[in-house]
Amino acid sequence: MEEKIGKVILDTTCYPGKDLYSDGAIEDEMLAISRDFAPEEFNRVISERESWPILYHFSHIRENILSWLPFTGEEKVLEIGSGCGAVTGALCEKAKEVTCIELSMKRSKINAYRHQDQDNLRILVGNFQEIEKNLTEKYDYITLIGVFEYGESYIQSENPYVDFLKIISRHLKPDGKIILAIENRLGLKYWAGCTEDHFGTLFEGIQGYPNTKGVKTFSRKEFMQILSDAGDLQAEWYYPFPDYKLPMTVYSDRRLPLKGELNRLETNYDRLRLQLFQESSVYDTLLANEMYPDFANSFLLLISKEKIETSTIYAKFSNERAPEFSIITEICENNKKERIVRKVPTDTRAEAHIKNLPKIEEELSGFYGREGLKLNACRTEADGVVLEYLDGETLESRLDSLLEQGKLEELEKLLFTYIDKVRRIHAGEMFFKTPEFTGVFGDVSLEENYRCSGISNIDLVPANILLQDCGVSVIDYEWTFRFPIPCNFILYRMIHYYLESDGKRAVLRELDFYKKAGISEEELEIYAEMERNFQKYMEGSHVPLRSMYDEVSPGKVDVMAYYDRIRVAFALRRLQVFYDRGSDFSETDSAVYPMARSGLDLCIAVPDDVHRLRLDPGEAAGGLILKKLTFENGKAAVFTSNGFPMGEGRYYFGGGDPQFVIDSIPENAGKLHVEIEVMKETEAQDAFWKSFSKISSEKDQEIQRLNRRIHEMENTKAWKLYRSIKKK
Repeated sequence: MEEKIGKVILDTTCYPGKDLYSDGAIEDEMLAISRDFAPEEFNRVISERESWPILYHFSHIRENILSWLPFTGEEKVLEIGSGCGAVTGALCEKAKEVTCIELSMKRSKINAYRHQDQDNLRILVGNFQEIEKNLTEKYDYITLIGVFEYGESYIQSENPYVDFLKIISRHLKPDGKIILAIENRLGLKYWAGCTEDHFGTLFEGIQGYPNTKGVKTFSRKEFMQILSDAGDLQAEWYYPFPDYKLPMTVYSDRRLPLKGELNRLETNYDRLRLQLFQESSVYDTLLANEMYPDFANSFLLLISKEKIETSTIYAKFSNERAPEFSIITEICENNKKERIVRKVPTDTRAEAHIKNLPKIEEELSGFYGREGLKLNACRTEADGVVLEYLDGETLESRLDSLLEQGKLEELEKLLFTYIDKVRRIHAGEMFFKTPEFTGVFGDVSLEENYRCSGISNIDLVPANILLQDCGVSVIDYEWTFRFPIPCNFILYRMIHYYLESDGKRAVLRELDFYKKAGISEEELEIYAEMERNFQKYMEGSHVPLRSMYDEVSPGKVDVMAYYDRIRVAFALRRLQVFYDRGSDFSETDSAVYPMARSGLDLCIAVPDDVHRLRLDPGEAAGGLILKKLTFENGKAAVFTSNGFPMGEGRYYFGGGDPQFVIDSIPENAGKLHVEIEVMKETEAQDAFWKSFSKISSEKDQEIQRLNRRIHEMENTKAWKLYRSIKKK
């Protein structure tokens, strides 16, 4: 039996009559979206609905997992487990024929509605094992995107994962490939605190699935064994980052990540995660020890019967932008191991943006050369541009190496060597604001006494400056404008994108690079506004994933911050007593006493010449009970505190650094008896919120009483007479 939705054919011959799995009501919402909105509206719908399932099923970023593959347009593709069609559209655009297999009728209809204009799409609805028996076609590509891990459900056998590949391989053409994307159960993000994708539990995959069954992911070594057992299948290994679901970069064994490249952490749109460590630093360690492939978050395998190498070895997507700027950057390698860089548009509207690059290269080369900077050569090709592939180390990577070695002075000197070069390049003229400038960077409050150049490459960040044995090259000049832009804004971006793109560089903020580069505090605010406006210009009406993180994601728990708090609370508890002898409190005139985890009970001698005392019981936030603070004569000390009083001698110090200050010391005080008890954290927090709520409620009642009194007063004759006199 067949039915059609638009031009798409749904074959229901093997459909069992009802869907055997469903995500519930959300699928009805997704069906309505696919039916009522055009694909170009999906991004807006995702940003409005603020829902992980809708983002996951409708984001165009899902297509990045395979849209870079070099199709000829003549391929026949079988997509197994096509779901709601997250990647089906990319296949339809690139291949001659696309056949989907999907068990769920509702999901098949969602797929059909969203791609109803595609006349090369056929969806077979039903169980894979039933449909597979009747497949007679041989395919150029068979895709398993987020499907292989469910092999136990698809294949009923003693070794379902091996048998799954054996069965699929029978339907490949001799030079055909299986495209398989799956999580790596040993992926670094799971060690760092992300939950296992299918069960939502911590460390389930890396512990070998001790508590769950039915879904399984594999390590690299385990996958190699499966490929061997399935008939000695060959595979090209690719590594989507941050993962295969929402990939923005695809690496490979022939082009692994470079040091400092892996710094995106906000990927947990589906569930709350822990953050146990700084992943970017660990990635750099893994790369230095040649261990990255074993700990990549996801695998993308191109599996074939014989070893066949794909020309593309790296793909970076810049498609979280307006259509006229949406591109892919690829590194391609021929059979002689010669490499080129290609930039191609993902939308025909971006062709003009891309094909402007050779002219920019020609214009910039002249005055960049005066500072010893070269540009990688660029030429136009049919669907984009080809750039020269250059080997070397980026300035960013070199700076990071110095940071790791603690050579901060050398780091600063190297950075400012290039800051000075850029200043000499882009500060030859006086700045003036043009309509073109305002259209990109906004009508910001810039005086016209800044230096600039007639053509400005604003993306001279350390990651785009390549240090080579034979010289220095600028490897990306996409964002070059032919109107005046303050040179200091380019310097601001150089510093900003180095300092802020990776948490491990936070220590450098104290060195005040902006000030040393001659950028004032006022300028910083202006340039930050310019950068926001530039991002809006680049994104257009598109809402990027990073902008949806706070609304969609449950967030993350910074375990290190919690650990530090507890460590301070228990390891650094001590009582420091400061003496004011007429010159205020100081570290040099203080004494330290040990303090147990539970608190302390001791007597402190008070010198006769002391006017005031300050008691600092530790540095940690939390609750303390001041049980006794009395002088030797039995009189209670009069004191103030920076803590929140909760009654019965209890104080809560939410900001840490608790203090009790005695401003008046009686003559011949002798000794001060101090007894402090440390409250348990949960008890302290509960007591704080109860006290705070009570005070807040009392204040609200007082405000209401005051408002009533004002209202009553306003209605008196005396008040009305006063108001009439004041108006006159």
